Amino acid sequence: MEQSNKITIGILGGGQLGKMLFEAGSPLNNRYRFLESSPDCPASLVCNNQVVGGLMDADKIETLAEGCDVISYEIEHVNIDALRKLEENNKSVFPKSNVLKTIQDKGLQKQFYRNHNIPTLDFILSTSANLQTSVERWPDTKFVLKHRKGGYDGKGVQVITKSQYAELLSSKDDSINNDSGFVIEKFVPEVTEVAVIVGVAQDGTITSYDPCEMVFDPKSNLMDYLIAPSSLSQEINNRCKEIATKVVRSFDSPGLFAVELFIDDNDDVFVNEIAPRPHNSGHHTIESCITSQYEQLNRILLNQPLGDTRLMCPAATCNIVGPPDVLGEYIIDNLDEILSISGVYIHMYGKASTSPYRKLGHFTILSETKEEVVNKMKQVKELLKIKST
Repeated sequence: MEQSNKITIGILGGGQLGKMLFEAGSPLNNRYRFLESSPDCPASLVCNNQVVGGLMDADKIETLAEGCDVISYEIEHVNIDALRKLEENNKSVFPKSNVLKTIQDKGLQKQFYRNHNIPTLDFILSTSANLQTSVERWPDTKFVLKHRKGGYDGKGVQVITKSQYAELLSSKDDSINNDSGFVIEKFVPEVTEVAVIVGVAQDGTITSYDPCEMVFDPKSNLMDYLIAPSSLSQEINNRCKEIATKVVRSFDSPGLFAVELFIDDNDDVFVNEIAPRPHNSGHHTIESCITSQYEQLNRILLNQPLGDTRLMCPAATCNIVGPPDVLGEYIIDNLDEILSISGVYIHMYGKASTSPYRKLGHFTILSETKEEVVNKMKQVKELLKIKST
């Protein structure tokens, strides 16, 4: 069998997820090649084997693949047809292109759940042309409006009322025009949001991480922080893992998947969305789990056994994002004071400039109890400030 460190992994995208994938593989001297339009992307800080080009450019994707044995991606917005062509030419792509085709389109995602008896919130699909009629017919005053394609990091998702939609319609707001159409979804207040990271090996073996609990910023619609383990009962945690495993198994593809779920006040569990890659909700695994989500993906791509996913101690991870009033080059204020706190791990992504709500990094807190984790997280959040240089 070919030695794993002689295999070159090709990654579409050179952002922070690709950078952390490289860092997880460096102890075994794994080899990588990245495709990214910016030559000074985060992955370039750790890997100099890069193809400069866009993720929709079929020729550049083919150039990347020529020097690689297996292909994956760190972002969903890539050229599916180019990936399918690679598969037709016997190049391994994980997760498979047909999985990405489903996940790229939130409407296809929701239909996939329905077709496979996966619990998900009620929804209807709409085009831009008939959106007004669809909204008027929707039974609830408040609902979630999602772009079927193109949304990421909270963009393309709105929780609105019918009267707010009418205002957007009156002002001809761009958010209610989308060539790929919309998902109108039931809004459920006071839900608990969790994520389960699931890994599928090339031999079909499946393992999952325990659910972590996510809290979102209402302004940016980004994850503010996560806590692991979740506050849910063991019974509900197990149900979340069972549902997450079922939906990932239904995709029938090797890969790493982040399954986001809602739990309502009746303890009913619903799948929200899935990311076919490492995810914000798995950053804590770098320090808190025996095998991180990044090492797990490396193992999957190199056809190695899956790693132990056990959580070693309570943890919290908080996003470091650009404040709304700072643009351009930046510094972290109070860094020495933050680093003097035991159990704090800071990851900066190497982005040269900040803009409102741009993800610049994250920090993880480890401690012996969840109470200590939460207290330290609050302390670091208070101290950590992004300021102009």
